[in-house]
Amino acid sequence: MISNNPTQSSPLIENLMYAAAMCMAQGKVDDAILMYDKIVSLASDYAKAYYERGRARHLSGNHRGAAEDLKRAFQLSPELEKEITGQFHVKK
Repeated sequence: MISNNPTQSSPLIENLMYAAAMCMAQGKVDDAILMYDKIVSLASDYAKAYYERGRARHLSGNHRGAAEDLKRAFQLSPELEKEITGQFHVKK
């Protein structure tokens, strides 16, 4: 878990995160972004919501918004940055 904020474990936040993930899986990126917007408005310190919205914004072509979201996610959760960047190590 990225943060211990009780808001993030609320059924509403969990349901919105699930619905946004389903939109992403179906290619409905704009719908997912709207859901992530709602999540961020309800839980402004939820790093994973910023991270996921950043991914969605990147896919939609909003690279500046994506960078802002990823920066905010990593500020809120330095562990998340380590987890993500660890996935991109190049083997020699």
